[in-house]
Amino acid sequence: MKEVKGKIILIDDEEYEKKLLNESLKDRNWAIEIDHFNRSSEALEYLRDNADDIFLIISDMDMPEMNGMELKKKIDEDEALRKKSIPFVFASGDIKEEQVKEAYEYRVQGYFKKPSSLEDLSEMIERVVEYWQTCIHPNKKFTHY
Repeated sequence: MKEVKGKIILIDDEEYEKKLLNESLKDRNWAIEIDHFNRSSEALEYLRDNADDIFLIISDMDMPEMNGMELKKKIDEDEALRKKSIPFVFASGDIKEEQVKEAYEYRVQGYFKKPSSLEDLSEMIERVVEYWQTCIHPNKKFTHY
């Protein structure tokens, strides 16, 4: 099993999305814990208390109460969370050009359309995880390269 330090935070109001993400990680032999939140506000509270244990945040855009973009803005407004540089990507079923443009203005690290098959989801997740596992960013301990 391939492992990473930290867990994936999935923020999506659809319960089955966690199951699909788990299946896609298993399909690609990744051992990564997933914490799933149905509400952005709950995820934000969790992030404020547990940011050191997070490898990646995957959020849907269309969420009740606080949408994904509002969550990203709240993370950016929180100095401690912003300095953690936790990779943040959107995975959404409904893609709107204006939302994509706004997301990148707020330094989102990726915006993906939710794949229609488990195989396509597995490929997408593999690429995202491999990228962030090898990327040098402030959230990792620095060593001599």
